[in-house]
Amino acid sequence: MSFKKIILFSVVASTGFSVINAMANSQGIYIEGNAGYARQNYFSNESWDGISPSSAVGAVGTAYNNNSNVTGGFSGGVDAGYQFNQNFAIELGWFYLPSVNVMQTGSAGQTAAYLTSWALYLAGKYMMPLSWMNNTDAFFKLGAEYRTATLPTAAQTGYSTSTGNSSFVRPMFATGLDYHFNQEFLGIIQYAYFMGANNSFGSTTGAGPMGTVAANVFTLGLGYQFNV
Repeated sequence: MSFKKIILFSVVASTGFSVINAMANSQGIYIEGNAGYARQNYFSNESWDGISPSSAVGAVGTAYNNNSNVTGGFSGGVDAGYQFNQNFAIELGWFYLPSVNVMQTGSAGQTAAYLTSWALYLAGKYMMPLSWMNNTDAFFKLGAEYRTATLPTAAQTGYSTSTGNSSFVRPMFATGLDYHFNQEFLGIIQYAYFMGANNSFGSTTGAGPMGTVAANVFTLGLGYQFNV
């Protein structure tokens, strides 16, 4: 290898390492969008899988609706944060969670009734550049979620609940990888866990409350960082 080629290679390598280092140490505001699949098991949950209340709607239960998001479905979310340095950031995000048909459709007089839910979270984010994978960070998020769940009137009647609205605060966490395409754009693969609650909807019959199931969310995403 000639001396000129050695010099050229050194310059290119130095430039590449500088770009990577700049991305790893960048500060500023970022935004991200994520979409994927949320696993939340209402299908075999003991509160929701089957019940026969003494009401006009007859038997209800998710065990009869295994094709209505009762084991999971589409989920998506957005977040925005501020990265302080190479390792630490703070983030505010929101996720749509799958709507679940909790009624036994197909029976006489019954129509679908979907439990809906979403989660808002605030979390700290720790990032660790991977020395063996260029332009890639492993990350971990830990914070608090504010989650809501809404039960339509038909389901309130069928399950004999005292309310159709629930909200609660619980811990949440997420982990995954960020891949920096350049100083602005990055790709994301993430797993997030949003905790549920076992007492979301009180009972009018003394049978015990109905819960909101935890969500295990697997997503791919795209982010943009404003270097300010």
